[in-house]
Amino acid sequence: MAASVSELERYRFDVNLEDLQTFLAVTDLGSFSRAAEQLNLSQPAISNRIRRLEEKIRTRLLNRTTRRVELTPQGTRLYLQSSETLARLRILLREFTGEAAARAREVHVGATMMVASLGLPNLVRLFHAAQPGVRVAVHDLLAHEVIAEVLAGDCDLAVMSLGDPVPGIHYEPLFDDMCVVVTQRDHPLLRYDAAPLSEVLKEPLLTPKGLHDLTTAINGEANRQGLAVRLAPESQEVRNTFTLLAMAAAGLGVCIHPSSFVPIELKTTIGVVPLAAPGIVRTFGIVTAEGSELSPAAAKFCDFIRASVKPGPRPWDADGPEPI
Repeated sequence: MAASVSELERYRFDVNLEDLQTFLAVTDLGSFSRAAEQLNLSQPAISNRIRRLEEKIRTRLLNRTTRRVELTPQGTRLYLQSSETLARLRILLREFTGEAAARAREVHVGATMMVASLGLPNLVRLFHAAQPGVRVAVHDLLAHEVIAEVLAGDCDLAVMSLGDPVPGIHYEPLFDDMCVVVTQRDHPLLRYDAAPLSEVLKEPLLTPKGLHDLTTAINGEANRQGLAVRLAPESQEVRNTFTLLAMAAAGLGVCIHPSSFVPIELKTTIGVVPLAAPGIVRTFGIVTAEGSELSPAAAKFCDFIRASVKPGPRPWDADGPEPI
């Protein structure tokens, strides 16, 4: 659809910005010669710019005498309006420059609430020690919210488990995490060395709110074994991992949970038993927007995660690599 004349006028600005700045300099300094010295131009160049500006707007702006330069009434109007407008523009551009510089020294990391509360804090602490000039901001969200923020550019990257591929998302796996069953401290399932899924799913299953790849994995394995899943209604609005584990400790159901995210300090109040083969595995990794270029700070954080997180029972508890 073609733009109207009025729409085109909105984007047209025929006055040369350098000519306008020269006009302001001449007015502020009260002299063509002083303006020429300030702008590192010849006096004829200053005169040409003023003449070009006056011809463009068809208005005389300055009265010139041998001793001084005076504004015409129209020149006064232009001076007051343009000096204020350009001052605001300079402030805005400086803000943009400052924001860009600050952004280059910060990393926005998305994570599901489980990773944000139990995985990232130690990594962020170690990264701060290695890179004290970089600020890390953690966004703890539901899984689909994390993906949305990475795609929108609100997060530079994310650390999470990702099930099926997501359009526009690049996923770099870091390690596999075997799931365990979390129960009440004296639950009968604890008699097993490894609890069969058929026995586990006789209990109400505590699962978190929102689209969740672990729930998908549990349902998939249950379907393969011909088992039904009965969700605990108490957990359907729960977002926080600690709340789920507390519900399991209270006997409201059982929770199938990645083993590396069972807090050591809670193991005296909950029961934990491995799942029998084939088990359920979650893979955790780094999520970025496909085709995006990470800032230097975000790239350093990614490198730090790769060097710090190692497969094992407590992959998040590493002491960290040598400073980058």
